[in-house]
Amino acid sequence: MIEVHDNLLEPHIAELISDYMKDLQWKFYYHSDKEIPSYHWHIFCGHNESEAKMNGFEMFLPIWQAAQYKLKLKENYDVSQWKRLYANAHTFGVEPNIHKDDGDFTMIYYPDMDWKIGWGGGTFVYKEDGVTVDRVAEYRGNRVLLFTAKLPHQAQTVARLCPKLRTCIVFKLFTTQANEDRLDFYKD
Repeated sequence: MIEVHDNLLEPHIAELISDYMKDLQWKFYYHSDKEIPSYHWHIFCGHNESEAKMNGFEMFLPIWQAAQYKLKLKENYDVSQWKRLYANAHTFGVEPNIHKDDGDFTMIYYPDMDWKIGWGGGTFVYKEDGVTVDRVAEYRGNRVLLFTAKLPHQAQTVARLCPKLRTCIVFKLFTTQANEDRLDFYKD
C-alpha cells in the first residue's frame, strides 16, 4: 500500500511547522540501515505524545491528529497510535540508501513550504523486489506519504544547487493488534 496526500494541514499550521523546522538542532551520524555506513541528519522526538511534548516536539502533533482524521487511519488500517516520531534531514552529498522500516506503516510528512521540485528530496518507494520503483513521492510542502513499512524505500538525493536542508517528519505506525502484542516493542 502506498498513498500520497496533499494539503494535510490547514495552511497556517503547515507554515508554522515549516518555520519551526529551521530552528531545530540536528545530529549527524544516524543511519537507516545498520549494515550500510551511510549517514544523515536526525532528531528523535518521542515514543508517544507525552514523550514528544516532554521533548519539546508538540508542534508535530497536529500532523498526527490531521492524518488520523483525514486518512481514516483507524478505519482503513487499524492504526490508532504511533510508536516512534522523529525527523530526518539530508543535504547535497548525503546519499540516502534503500531500506525497510520496522512497524506496520510509515508516514512521512514533508514540512518545507518553500521547497522547489527541482531540488529533488522526495521519496522512492520500491516494489518488494527492492529494484523497481513503484511510486515516487515528490517533495511538496504539506504532503504526506503513507506506505507499508516493509516496502523498500529511499529518500531522493538533494540537488547540488539546493540551498536548504531537506527535512521530513516521520511517524512509525503499528496496527492495534501489534500495539497490544508489542507494548515495549522499540526503544531507542
